[in-house]
Amino acid sequence: MYAYKLEPLQPDARFHKIKALLGKAHVAARRAARMWASRIVVETRVSHILIVSDSPSRQRAVNRALEKELKLLGLRFVVNEPVPLPAEGP
Repeated sequence: MYAYKLEPLQPDARFHKIKALLGKAHVAARRAARMWASRIVVETRVSHILIVSDSPSRQRAVNRALEKELKLLGLRFVVNEPVPLPAEGP
């Protein structure tokens, strides 16, 4: 899992193109039998885009497209290093 942190807090309406891009990436991953999912989380002062993936790589086309769109919107963002999630038990 890794996350994009956007400061300051962003209104939901600004994420229209980003939501579409993330939705397409999720469908493409599912078709390729890969795990890749995202969620936009709005907090009091910041917005986050959380990504759960079967790979720690951020070198995929979706990451480049997402970062390009964030820059086009003029948003400041940072991305944390990938953190492994604990495996679920049986």
